[in-house]
Amino acid sequence: MSFGVQSAFAESNSPKATVKNNVVTFSNLDQLKANEKLTIAVVDSNGDPATITIESVDNSISRVAKSSNSWKVSYKGVVIHAYFYMTVTNNKVTNAWDYSITTLGSTYNDASLTYNSSSAKLTFTSNAYNGIASHTCWLKGTPRGTNNEVDVTYSM
Repeated sequence: MSFGVQSAFAESNSPKATVKNNVVTFSNLDQLKANEKLTIAVVDSNGDPATITIESVDNSISRVAKSSNSWKVSYKGVVIHAYFYMTVTNNKVTNAWDYSITTLGSTYNDASLTYNSSSAKLTFTSNAYNGIASHTCWLKGTPRGTNNEVDVTYSM
């Protein structure tokens, strides 16, 4: 007679988010269904609470290849909310589009969304106190490992 032992703590393949050194890593994203999202709480450079979210975009109604994944990458803080969309194919960024920036008590200018095969990045200048203070802000998505991991970095 033999007995087997199975660990109750086996590693899950569920989508997860972790933060280390101001890098948010979203893993197992291939397990997210269309329009599902994963959010993690972070603290911005001013010590204020914020969230970073990645959301799976439904590719079935778009012209995106079935082997690609599209993501909505977003940052929501006390005074800034920004997001953009990116498509990843074979662990490379193949498109970035449709960004949005909303500010409270400040304005922004010089917004641009750029991408290359390794990342997509939304950059803009936030102006506070009637232009007396300004800060270059950015939100960046970088695919890593396989098509089911994306690192998100930011400066807001």
